[in-house]
Amino acid sequence: MDAWSASSPSPSQLAGPYYRGELSLAEDQSPAPKSRAAERVQVELGAGLRQRGASGVSIQVMDLSVSGFRAATHLELCDGADVWLRLPGLEPYHAKVVWTKGHYIGCLFERPLHPAVLDMIVRKSRPR
Repeated sequence: MDAWSASSPSPSQLAGPYYRGELSLAEDQSPAPKSRAAERVQVELGAGLRQRGASGVSIQVMDLSVSGFRAATHLELCDGADVWLRLPGLEPYHAKVVWTKGHYIGCLFERPLHPAVLDMIVRKSRPR
């Protein structure tokens, strides 16, 4: 017989206070998160961006996460375009454009950044 059966000790037989409650295994009922895969960090960071078969251009990265980035650019890019982001001191990172709005683009990395790499980039981008 287990401790949760009908013949469990009465409250007076227990040494401490007796608590009664339920265990709920229901999923979290909080509002669904936004569609982002990871939290983005605001940065002001000059970087390079290159399209497949084209020369690199300078862009301004406005926010960055392990899964992607938002940037301002003069390029007219289409959703689904392959691009390579060159952050200062790092090898180019392959990404896909997932949205465009005016001179802004949102891109998703093909392979996520390591969290330590993101932390290093954010630290270096902050004014001293």
